[in-house]
Amino acid sequence: MSDHIKYTFKIEGFTPDSLPFERLVDYYSEVKRMLGVSENMHLVAIAEGSHGSVFAIDRNHEKALVTRLLSIKEGSAPATATRAQNTINRMLKEDGTSGVFYDAQNRNVIEFPGRRDQDKVLVRIRDAASFTGELYHIAGTKDDAKIRISTDAYGVVFCNATRDLAKALRDFLFEEVRVSGRGTWTKNEDGKWAIDDFTITDFAPVKSENLRSAVDRIRAMDIGWPSDTLADIRSFEEKNGTAK
Repeated sequence: MSDHIKYTFKIEGFTPDSLPFERLVDYYSEVKRMLGVSENMHLVAIAEGSHGSVFAIDRNHEKALVTRLLSIKEGSAPATATRAQNTINRMLKEDGTSGVFYDAQNRNVIEFPGRRDQDKVLVRIRDAASFTGELYHIAGTKDDAKIRISTDAYGVVFCNATRDLAKALRDFLFEEVRVSGRGTWTKNEDGKWAIDDFTITDFAPVKSENLRSAVDRIRAMDIGWPSDTLADIRSFEEKNGTAK
């Protein structure tokens, strides 16, 4: 019996000869984040036909991988894994294809519908809008920049921006930002909204503050606080909101 178990990440519609290496590395980076056990996995083969990357993991470490895959399917995986899963699906959608992650028995473990999501779209609207999320990826081309923002409401949003705007955004990498621009909003059969083809025209950082720093900042203000603030509030309420 082999000491290793094999898993396969398959990208439909591409072959080893047609998938650009730079794009493949981008996929591998997200697979690494999604699985969380890359230090114990090895790329052992590239399958012909649809592009299939075969990974082997030591049996001693397979339990951690199985646990991670199960949590992804159940929706309880860490945010990093969920974001990577969403990113892979959006990349496949960009590439006009779909993908799947198979286990050693050739069973479909994680499916990436990619372009098939387009078949479920019921509503499509193009309009100006803004949203907030964590800026976690900036990549430049000779003409523009590709931005990825992770949001609670819409998952990972792929954006375009000018190179100058991307340079300004670099100072807020891995921070919350609010971006404005124009994009295509789609609503699928499940009633979920997604954002496609979003072009950023402006942004603003979202300042987060913990309770302690907020209290310290308020205390530093030149305000004449009552000696017993809570007692004054209760008295105010008892008098139906009047100061008498």
